[in-house]
Amino acid sequence: MPVRVKLSLRAINTSRETVVKGYINTGFISDAPDIALPVSIAERLDLWPIPSREAVAVSIETGGGVTEGYVIPQVILVKVITSDRVSREVTANAVVNPHIDEVLVSDYLAEELGIQILYPRRGIWKFTDEDKPRESE
Repeated sequence: MPVRVKLSLRAINTSRETVVKGYINTGFISDAPDIALPVSIAERLDLWPIPSREAVAVSIETGGGVTEGYVIPQVILVKVITSDRVSREVTANAVVNPHIDEVLVSDYLAEELGIQILYPRRGIWKFTDEDKPRESE
């Protein structure tokens, strides 16, 4: 079972919010705090259809090949929610990918949220400032 965590997502421009499960994908390597969103989640946050002045069309390299997507810079506030605490809030870039069906958290954003993967196959993780192992959502 991969590591999935409960995330609160709030669009800065629209103030729309949603709570989702996000997959911590160490293969999603980025140089900035990026969160990949399926179109359905982007619609919930009122980020789709994408306003042309804010979005940048990009080619996204995936395990299945290259696909087209859109990056909306610095548009979403992300935090991890557990039964006993909430992480700090991080401003992230939304990467809207029409070919995915779940939220993907980049390696950069995972570190900014304080997520440390302990056992990837079993889905066990912890916050970097604690010793409490946590199970995937």
